[in-house]
Amino acid sequence: MSVTHKLGTTTLEKAPERIVALSDADLDALLLLGVQPVGIYQSLQEGGVNPWAKPKLTSNPKQLAVGENGVDPEEVAALNPDLVLAGGDYYVDTLYKGIGELVPTTAYETGPFEDPWQTTLRQVAKLLGKSEQGEQIIKDVQAKVDGVKTQYPAIAGKTFSISQAFEAGTIGVLRSDQDVTVKAFNDFGMKLAPGVAALPGDEFAVTLSMEKIATIDADAVMVYCTEPQLKAALEANTLFQNMPAVKRGGYLAFDVGTFMALRNPSPLSIPYFIDTTMPAVAKAAGA
Repeated sequence: MSVTHKLGTTTLEKAPERIVALSDADLDALLLLGVQPVGIYQSLQEGGVNPWAKPKLTSNPKQLAVGENGVDPEEVAALNPDLVLAGGDYYVDTLYKGIGELVPTTAYETGPFEDPWQTTLRQVAKLLGKSEQGEQIIKDVQAKVDGVKTQYPAIAGKTFSISQAFEAGTIGVLRSDQDVTVKAFNDFGMKLAPGVAALPGDEFAVTLSMEKIATIDADAVMVYCTEPQLKAALEANTLFQNMPAVKRGGYLAFDVGTFMALRNPSPLSIPYFIDTTMPAVAKAAGA
């Protein structure tokens, strides 16, 4: 079995037995296809495993810490894998140089945080010889997504912004229509706020000073703050308080789990987000 991606071609001569999964999209695809990993990237969640994956993770894989350049290639190699799944790994460029020539390793087809979860799932399913099962999973999740439009018909066309506060005095807002998180909200029928979509740059996000906080105004304004003090400072900021969305209740403070569920969308995290958070998003947007 072979799959071709941006960094090369991944070929397997036989069914893999020791698989390392380095993103939500890769891990959750693997779990839904009925295969347990020997190693996974360590998520930001308590215990290192996301709540949507926990019920299906029945093994006890080695958790690999994520540093500034992703996981340590030597730690991956130490697990003696015969397949490394990194289609959804933002840092796969670095990893691929260190281990891609030694172990079959997948990567994104388009760019970091740009491949939809369907692409990653199809990669995993093909390498496992389970493409038919993979297509059925895609149909099932798509039906769940389509159900959002049926359940909340007024959400169609509503605008959104989604941002992260990770340092004092600034906020990072997702601005690219090619970003997987933006695409996920588009799939629900929502549109990126015009002010955000108009921000210049080639990166998936733009960092704004608090003086420009009004740029993120939308029907639904969603913000994840990495520290409690950042959330307190943001919500105490007069410019933030005066945003129309905030005044009418269109602001949603995301915790790490809610934010990560769509930061690296997967066939498990999207249904989780729909069940746990979509009612609040629809309410905030006035749908």
